[in-house]
Amino acid sequence: MMSFKKHLIISIAIRIFLVYYGEVQDSLSDVQYTDVDYRVVTDGASHVLNLNSPFKRHTYRYTPLLAYLVLPNLLIHQSFGKFIFSLFDLLIGVLIKWILLDCYRGNKISIEKKLLKLESLNNRNKYLIKRKNEILNSNNESLPPKYIRMTELSAYFWLYNPLTMVIATRGNGDCVSCSLVLIALYFMLRNQQTIVQYFLAGVFLGLSIHFRLYPVGFCLAFFLATYDKPLDTVKDYVRALFKPNIQQLALAVGTIVALAASTAFFYFLYGYQFIYESILYHLVRKDTRHNFSLYFYLQYLSSNHSVSLLEKIFTFLPQLILIVMLTVRYGKHRQTLGFSLFTIAFVMVTYNPVVTSQYFVWFLSLLPLSVKNFKNIGIRKAVFIPVMWCISQGGWLLPAYLLEYKGWNTFEFIWIQSIVFFFSNILILQVLISNYDVSYNYKID
Repeated sequence: MMSFKKHLIISIAIRIFLVYYGEVQDSLSDVQYTDVDYRVVTDGASHVLNLNSPFKRHTYRYTPLLAYLVLPNLLIHQSFGKFIFSLFDLLIGVLIKWILLDCYRGNKISIEKKLLKLESLNNRNKYLIKRKNEILNSNNESLPPKYIRMTELSAYFWLYNPLTMVIATRGNGDCVSCSLVLIALYFMLRNQQTIVQYFLAGVFLGLSIHFRLYPVGFCLAFFLATYDKPLDTVKDYVRALFKPNIQQLALAVGTIVALAASTAFFYFLYGYQFIYESILYHLVRKDTRHNFSLYFYLQYLSSNHSVSLLEKIFTFLPQLILIVMLTVRYGKHRQTLGFSLFTIAFVMVTYNPVVTSQYFVWFLSLLPLSVKNFKNIGIRKAVFIPVMWCISQGGWLLPAYLLEYKGWNTFEFIWIQSIVFFFSNILILQVLISNYDVSYNYKID
């Protein structure tokens, strides 16, 4: 059986191959492998290299950090940025393993401490005291092999996912924000639970929001999961929000400091244009191409009209309600925080007015953290979910290809497939939630 390190080496080799394959396809085919956004970001980097604003490049609507990150494209090699994004892609796989190791270890310590407490009530001896100290000072390797193996299998779910590999090697930078979210979650779920730990979790959460706006939807779940008392009534939630403990304050301060500092710095450099292009634009954005969204055809028909306030409210209200419901249901416990973030990201993508392929990594990077809790989902459903998801995507891609490359008027077919894809996602989320078993975390052998 191969070690995790060998699987990591294979994953690196596959991504290197895909980067070079992409260059060949770009030179031979009309269908480009390289993401158009990669070229936009590289053009933005050229302006930065000339000591100008990356926003001088038309349609550059990202954090300037992304342009700085791909400066080697101009100084070393045009595909250097793809290797950088692939490194973040690989980091996600490693973080998945680390987070799950900590979760298993934390659950093991919790269970064994309870058992020792029960035993020590009747028999307070030196062995039990020694055993308790061993548990508290134990490392990840003290876990039974089957649990270490489960963490690795969950990581392989990401490392060998063809969709995520292709997205990173095409030159998309969403894996950067995903890795920042996972680093924040890693510090959040560490077993030591120190003030510094929660502050660092906040810092990386703030940086992830700076890179992409979607982690804003995770803030309430992070905040509630840091509360150290039960959340059963409305009064409990009010107390958690308005009378935060020291850990919650550390998390909030870290988030605000990182987000405010990064925003203020680039506002100082590039002014209001930075605020509009990287933040405000995404709140009013329309996209009548490459868009899986349920709202695609509505945007196409109203492309020459400004978005009304009522339209924006009805567009975002359903996902806002669902995000709050999922946060209250799963976000209040550390043990279910990972699944909470997954469901929130899934809803945000499914209901978003603009949905492109790279958005899928937002929730796919979080799904492996909950694989261990789908033990009873069954083979049929486990096969049905990815097959239905891929078929519903394929049904959308065909008319989209005919529109983009053949010039056929297939807008109505794309709209129909957008509806099919939307309801497919809703069904998948329902199946995953109904088969999520929070009790299956760790069992003493």
